[in-house]
Order: sequence, then structure tokens, then C-alpha cells
Amino acid sequence: MRLALLIFAFMAAPAFACDTCDEPEKPTPPSQPTYEKPTFEPPETPPETPRTPQRPRDDDDDNKHREVKSTPKPAPVSCPKVKCVTDENGHRRAMFTADVQPDMYYLGRNFCATAPKDIEVTACCLAKPDDTYQILYNVKVSEKAHRKAKEFCICVLELD
Repeated sequence: MRLALLIFAFMAAPAFACDTCDEPEKPTPPSQPTYEKPTFEPPETPPETPRTPQRPRDDDDDNKHREVKSTPKPAPVSCPKVKCVTDENGHRRAMFTADVQPDMYYLGRNFCATAPKDIEVTACCLAKPDDTYQILYNVKVSEKAHRKAKEFCICVLELD
């Protein structure tokens, strides 16, 4: 009985849905939207700054050899590292520097599990002065391995 009432309700529903429809084939078109056209003011041009005249080149400058000094990039002060190696039995091992806390070893092992298996991979977490970090790899790693290295570096550098 309930099923019969339910079927009847579904069949009669379209008739009750349109209470003012005289012609069900021709629905009334919606009215056109109205809007105001925005107006923009042109931006003000900044005043031109006077250019400083360039120093004329001397012919002697071309003949002189300038001594070029290159400063070597400073070595990172503290760079917690995880090194992923494969031992003689074919097992993947994670080795850490002394400045990595033992409770962070599992994050380094997670990185090693996703790093390339056939080569030695090193990830170095370099802290920057503005409370950010940079991860230095010795080889290219996958996106998944990079995410694991990010987790490792955030925890080791105590940025969380």
C-alpha cells in the first residue's frame, strides 16, 4: 500500500509543481540582468627621476686587468644530515650526524624508505636566519621523498 502511494506521489508531483502554468510547453523567460558599468580613473604617473650621468670610459680601463676576487660560500654551521646507504646484505640503512636527536631517527628512516634505492642519498637540513630552512640533496629525489625530508628537517630544526 505504501509503495502504491509513493508511486502515485511521484507521478502526481509534476502537476503540483507548476501552480500557475497554463502552457507547460512555454516557460516564461527570465528577465535581463541589470548592472552598472564601472568607471575607472587613470592612474597618476609618477614624476620622472633624473638619471645620473654615466662615467665616461677611459681607454686605460680596457688595458688594465682587474683582479676578480671570489669569496667562497661559507660552510653551514649546523647542518643535520641523514645519509641513506645500502649495506652488503641489500638492506637500506639511515645514518645520521651527531646533531640529530635519537627521537627523530624514524623520520630519517621514512625518508630513506622513499629515496632512490640504487645510490647513496644525502639530505642536509640547512637553517636560514629568517626561521626558514633549505634542504640540500646530493641527487634528485622524488616528490614523496622530498615531503619526507621536509618532515625530517622541520622536526630536527625545531621549526614546528
